[in-house]
Amino acid sequence: MLTSFDSHGASAAIRARGVSQCLVWLWHSLTRRASVYSLQSKAFTAMKNTSASCFVGRNVHLYWFSGSGNTLLAAISLANELRSCGVEVELRSLEKSDPTMIDPDAIFAVAFPTHCFTLPEFVRDFALRLPRVDGTPAFMLTTVGLCSGGVHGPLKAILTQKGFHCIGARQLLMPDSFFAFIHGTMAQRMIRSAQKRAAAYAHRLVDGKTSWRRVPVVSDLYAAFFRWFFRGRNMTRSCRYPVVYAREKSCIRCHRCVQMCPVEALVSIGNEPPKPELHCTLCLRCVAVCPVNAMRLCLMGLPPYRPKHDNELTSLFKNIFSKSD
Repeated sequence: MLTSFDSHGASAAIRARGVSQCLVWLWHSLTRRASVYSLQSKAFTAMKNTSASCFVGRNVHLYWFSGSGNTLLAAISLANELRSCGVEVELRSLEKSDPTMIDPDAIFAVAFPTHCFTLPEFVRDFALRLPRVDGTPAFMLTTVGLCSGGVHGPLKAILTQKGFHCIGARQLLMPDSFFAFIHGTMAQRMIRSAQKRAAAYAHRLVDGKTSWRRVPVVSDLYAAFFRWFFRGRNMTRSCRYPVVYAREKSCIRCHRCVQMCPVEALVSIGNEPPKPELHCTLCLRCVAVCPVNAMRLCLMGLPPYRPKHDNELTSLFKNIFSKSD
């Protein structure tokens, strides 16, 4: 028969054993978590070292697509800074390139603007037509006027399925060309800031300090919704909105917009001003290069936005086109 002293001693021993077991469990839990963090840190360090080593002995083929010219200026800044780091960069016009003929031994890079908060359909089609590769490094640069949500994830999903190793993604805020609220000094200040950030992105790429993240479900649904919305507006001429148009009294019929359209969506019959076909992507390059501001977007109440004078912008496009050819 246990005395009161013995019962108290037994209960104290049980409590002590329980506390010691809890402490042991907590110790093992912390050591396990520490080992997991250590493995994750080593994996991340290895990934960074792999990203940095990607640039050793490799060229960069930077495929660019630009409407108003924002993305082209950012791509040029990125390319120039990579060259200053000893990396050979070749700027290639995405609209004049065959995606099936890319060089798998070169680093694949793509620069483009955000359209309707997601990937431009033109860029998405280019990515879907890329061949399968075995671990070719890839990085992206995108410009945005307001915000985006369906760019990084969907493009990474496409490239990963094609076998690319996605090493970096960067988004640059630049003056919006759709509503054209920002002009003059403020626009130039935003452009210079974006060019500096593009240059900093180049150094982070070479140092292996970049990443390309995606939110699997949210970004895919976001992109799917806006793709549906954008395609829906081009179903019929009677309900399509917004749309670009040429003001008949202002248009001088120089056909510069027709020549510069990346998807050949502008058609001019006889002496009529150019009109967009249903496959217009609303990149607004026609608005940016028009010498008399005749091309407008129907939502645009302010003067058209362009990062440079129309003649200078047209010369810049043609100069890069000739180098791409």
